[in-house]
Amino acid sequence: MITFPSQTPRSAFSRFLRIGTVATSVMIFLACLVGFAYALWPAKDLGSYGSADAPVAITASQQKADARSLGSTYGNGQIPESQLREIAPGHSMTPQAAERFAAMKKALQRDGKQFKVNSAYRSLAEQEGLIKRYGLLSNGGTAAPVGESDHGLGLSVDLKLDGDALRWMSEHAGSFGFKNTVTGEPWHWTFVGQS
Repeated sequence: MITFPSQTPRSAFSRFLRIGTVATSVMIFLACLVGFAYALWPAKDLGSYGSADAPVAITASQQKADARSLGSTYGNGQIPESQLREIAPGHSMTPQAAERFAAMKKALQRDGKQFKVNSAYRSLAEQEGLIKRYGLLSNGGTAAPVGESDHGLGLSVDLKLDGDALRWMSEHAGSFGFKNTVTGEPWHWTFVGQS
C-alpha cells in the first residue's frame, strides 16, 4: 500500500506550527477589519471640551487673544467657517489675520501692485487632496502633512505675485504681521503677528 506524506501522522511541533499560523492569520484579518471600521467610522468633533455635546463657540475676546487661538480651540483644519473671515471669494482666514491682510491688500493696491489669492484656510480634506496632487514637503513635494499646515490654522495665504508685488511683499509684509515662512515658496505668506 502506498502512503502519501499528507497521510503520515504529524509531529507535535508540526501541529503547533500549523495552529500558530492559522491563529496569526485570523488575528491579522481581525486587525484589518478593525482598522477599516475605524477609518470609515464618522468622527465626532469633540471641540475643546472633550465631549461631542459641549458647545464649541468662542467669544470675541478669545478670538483676539492670539492669532493661533482658533486652531488651538478647534484643531488644525477643523475651524468652522462661521469663525473665519473672507479675504477673497472662496478664501478665508482667522479674524485677526484677515483684518491685517485687508490692510496689506489696500496698501498693495494703493502702490499699484497686482496679486491674486490662490489659497488661504484649508480643511483637513483639502490638505489631503493637496498631498495627493503635489506630494509631501518631506518627500520633495510642496504640501505639509495633514494637520500641520498653517493654512489649517487660518493663518497662511498663497498669493500669485508678479516680480514687483513680490518685492513689495518682501519689503512691507512684515509691517502688517506677514512673513514668508516656507523656503522656496515665494507665494506662501503667514500671519505671525506684529512685533
